[in-house]
Amino acid sequence: MTSGEGLGSLESTSHRVTAVDVVRDALRAAILRGDLPGGARLVQTEIATRLNVSTTPVREAMRDLVSEGLITMDSHRIGTVRKPDWDEMVEIVEIRRALVEVAVRKAMANITKEELAHARELAESMSASEELGPWVEMNIQFHSIFHAATATHRLSSILAALEEAGGVFVAQAQRLNPEIRRRAIAEHFALLDAYEDNDVDRAVEIQHGHLHLPLEGSELDSAAP
Repeated sequence: MTSGEGLGSLESTSHRVTAVDVVRDALRAAILRGDLPGGARLVQTEIATRLNVSTTPVREAMRDLVSEGLITMDSHRIGTVRKPDWDEMVEIVEIRRALVEVAVRKAMANITKEELAHARELAESMSASEELGPWVEMNIQFHSIFHAATATHRLSSILAALEEAGGVFVAQAQRLNPEIRRRAIAEHFALLDAYEDNDVDRAVEIQHGHLHLPLEGSELDSAAP
């Protein structure tokens, strides 16, 4: 499959001003929705034509998506959407589990009422959203609020990178089992309640369980014929 075949639903939904942002957001959303599945080829000229931009912002946007782990790019500048490697998600979960307690303690000590209010707004938007791509994007934004609240540059950067890398697995898990989304939404609100109650132990417990939700998708994926 090439990008031309998967671009029927590739639309610019970004409100940002640069062409690079428009292309990157459109491609990322199409990948997370599954419109551009693992193995799909991303031809720069086809994408540029579809989004009515030059190939320069397409090339820059694709480089960003390579750094996010969503695509790979060969020496001929042809991109390929990465297929989910569930062993990678296991590794992401193991690393994040090791960091959960220190991250929660630091975040809970620093997070503001305004940040919690923003996180709750995102949780409510996710609860109402039926579109997978935007849901995954909002999920990343939701958790990034807590990562930033750790107020530690290196830790927050590591957590943010792991969050971005896990996005495609979150999307794939929900495509395989839509029930995972309902449980994730409930856990988001439970996590917010724990933070508002300043309950570190409860927040850590919720996060430990929450991290494992995408791995349930891996079990279904491996069982598929």
